[in-house]
Amino acid sequence: MKKKLPAELLEKFFAGNCDEHEKDMILSWYESFELDRDYVNELSAREQELFKLLMWQTISSNINAAESDGVVTITSNATSRLKTILYWLSGVAAILIAVFFIKLKPQHINKTLQATNTQQVFSNTTKAIKDIVLSDGSRVWVSPGSALTYTKTFEKHSRKVSLTGEAFFEVTKDHSRPFSISTGNVITKVWGTSFRIRAYAADKITRVDVVTGKVSVSVAGQQTKPGTSNMLAAGEGVMLLPNQEAVYDKAADDLKKNMEIKDASLGIWKKASLSFNNTPISEVFKALNKSFNVNISSKDESINTDFLKADFTNENLPAIMEMLKKTLNANYSVNGSNFVMESNKQ
Repeated sequence: MKKKLPAELLEKFFAGNCDEHEKDMILSWYESFELDRDYVNELSAREQELFKLLMWQTISSNINAAESDGVVTITSNATSRLKTILYWLSGVAAILIAVFFIKLKPQHINKTLQATNTQQVFSNTTKAIKDIVLSDGSRVWVSPGSALTYTKTFEKHSRKVSLTGEAFFEVTKDHSRPFSISTGNVITKVWGTSFRIRAYAADKITRVDVVTGKVSVSVAGQQTKPGTSNMLAAGEGVMLLPNQEAVYDKAADDLKKNMEIKDASLGIWKKASLSFNNTPISEVFKALNKSFNVNISSKDESINTDFLKADFTNENLPAIMEMLKKTLNANYSVNGSNFVMESNKQ
């Protein structure tokens, strides 16, 4: 018979408070198991949502810990290794979380759910674009000087967040739960798409630019002007398709729809596929600049004289910059279309 683990030990694992001996105990216990998916199926819908969140948190923390041990050159083989590690961690997390639910009493589960559903604020105080993955799998890229407010787990019938500043959203499709973003009194609703919102407090206008999918934009308390073809039903604002934008004038309380986006800066969010085979970093920067219409540079010779072997498939520029940061042991700052990379090496 397999040895049972105390629920307290699993709780310590989720909280990140296990010492090395306790981690070894958990991993040894895991290795004696075969994953039984029936455990997960027995959970309620609410518990399964927490399951997914806890699994992601566990996987993410393990990956971050592994990445901090050293820099790995991005190659096709490295990508395969990452996938293998991710699948293995998913298995670990699934078993641990399933047993976590089985062992804990119902009232303890309710307390965990309540604690997990607290409101969070993700503030980007750096000079680089930072991303966060929400409990439903949606990914949000938050620009410098911006903040996203969200709950750890979304409600059963809706997914609501609020934004100050600028962010790009890649929303996971869920037709039963629309995703809405509040920026002042402008409300953007989606079901599954990618788009950018600019809503800095100091700006006179708020912009919503769509890259993929369909988005509706409305203004709280505003009635739609009759006879406008770009509008939905009264009070529902405008519907946007790819390469269309909504512009809200705060002073005039006026929401308009533009049939074409002319802002070239949106190009960094359009995904591209690029491959490099022992290519000098200076040439990599040139290729990225041409593909995304930006200006990436570095005055650091330790970066410019390096070489890169990488396969970026269907990635946007901020995602590529994050991978370059880890590979080159560097940081970058962004100002408009200018990206400057500096080495972390002493």
